[in-house]
Amino acid sequence: MAGLLLLTALGLSDGWSAGGGASCEQARRKNHWCAAGNVGYVAGLEIRSRFLYEVLDPHGHTIILEEVQCDTCREALKSHGFCSAHRMGYVGGRAYLTPLTYYLARGKPIDPASLSCPICRKHTQGIGWCDRDQRGIVGYTALDDRQEFEELSKAYQILQAAIQKSASCERCAGAMMADGYCAIHRIKYKDGSPVPGFGTQTK
Repeated sequence: MAGLLLLTALGLSDGWSAGGGASCEQARRKNHWCAAGNVGYVAGLEIRSRFLYEVLDPHGHTIILEEVQCDTCREALKSHGFCSAHRMGYVGGRAYLTPLTYYLARGKPIDPASLSCPICRKHTQGIGWCDRDQRGIVGYTALDDRQEFEELSKAYQILQAAIQKSASCERCAGAMMADGYCAIHRIKYKDGSPVPGFGTQTK
């Protein structure tokens, strides 16, 4: 799967966090893996598959600009942008290999206890846009740009499906998030769905 190959080439462990001695609630707030509960969290969602969590690489990783060959990626590194060809986004000099984690990185962390708006507080339990405050919230992250929030919402829905899929096939779940290929079931994924006519799609 292309995303996983890039992940390996650029260094998986850079953005990895095992959560240390943090409680699972702290891990949920920070998109960490909770070792005590053997569970990871991304965008407030619970992920039982460590493989899927690693594919998501929620904290990104530092890369060296001089080693990047793609011109679009090089420009995106400078502008905190996204390269659609490689499905990689860049924020603060770090690379994010899925639209989900890229838009999360562009958001601002929030504390539900600090929110006075009941609608915004409700969205911290899931995802949603608040027209009054003109911001979208997913878990413990807020975005002020509506278009970016809509893209995040699409990626969030794919993650929900990938988490469900991980119970039967972790490789398919990872491929769903990375526009990759599951060699076990010979399925190629694009935008979270199997690509019609590609290989033998045995689910």
